[in-house]
Amino acid sequence: MNLLAKVFTEELPDKYYLERKERSFIVGVSCVPDEYCFCKSTGTSYAQEGFELFLHDIGDSYFVRVGSLKGHEFMETHLGLFEAAEPSHFDAFREAERDRLASFTRELEMSGLQDHLDMAYESQVWAEYGDKCLGCGSCNLVCPRCRCYDVQDHLNLDLNTGERVRKWYSCMLKDHGLVAGGHNFRPTASERIRNRFNCKGSLREDMTNCVGCGRCTVFCPADIDYVEVMKKVRGDIE
Repeated sequence: MNLLAKVFTEELPDKYYLERKERSFIVGVSCVPDEYCFCKSTGTSYAQEGFELFLHDIGDSYFVRVGSLKGHEFMETHLGLFEAAEPSHFDAFREAERDRLASFTRELEMSGLQDHLDMAYESQVWAEYGDKCLGCGSCNLVCPRCRCYDVQDHLNLDLNTGERVRKWYSCMLKDHGLVAGGHNFRPTASERIRNRFNCKGSLREDMTNCVGCGRCTVFCPADIDYVEVMKKVRGDIE
């Protein structure tokens, strides 16, 4: 969400995003890593900003962190929902966080990943997984940090009225790279796979473009494993 905020508010502010963001009240809840999650590696296992309230499960209650003025105002107007934290709550919070961080089973070395991707531009890894890829776009649709969109015009039968809509789009679809004149910048599945993994390894917004959730691996019908591909790019596995 912090990355999307940078994309839609900094260089070219999007008024529709800003309007919705202003009306939003964001509450986070601590998660338990599953067998696919590696957000500890990407540095996204602990939210520092971008929320009003963040709840940490400490057993019989939630330890609440406040992240914005909206969050403070909510607490002030709903005092009956909260109580002051005591030393025992701090201890329970620390213990819960230690247990949660210790429960991660997957990891990916992120240091220098951008250089490894550059060096692997001509790698056979892309052909290997391009042959497996079905080009369905599922990986993009479940990724919390993919933000490519398409703008479509829907004309009514009177040919005078209609609407223009924006919808999420996928760089894994063949026509994503299609431009005027019929040229396609990424006509093959291997090129689209390479583009997506380079995008995910990007630090263009000064933060990693992969949140480490593993959802692309979970929902890929071709069983393409994100961590496995990146480890092959790094040369950690054959």
